[in-house]
Amino acid sequence: YSVDDNEAKSSWDTCLVKISPKCALDIIAVVFGNATITDSCCHDLVQEGKVCHDTLIKYIADRPALIA
Repeated sequence: YSVDDNEAKSSWDTCLVKISPKCALDIIAVVFGNATITDSCCHDLVQEGKVCHDTLIKYIADRPALIA
């Protein structure tokens, strides 16, 4: 899955305004930890669609602070 950095940042900004900060942190905890996402956060993410989900995951995973 490949996304241009500007496109990813734009999608991140668009998705982020629709997902609460708590849900964003929960999503990060699921991706990088052993957390379980709540039903309401899962619903919010699914409602945004696959492109939003994939772009969020790629954008998060590409952050230098999180690569290690």
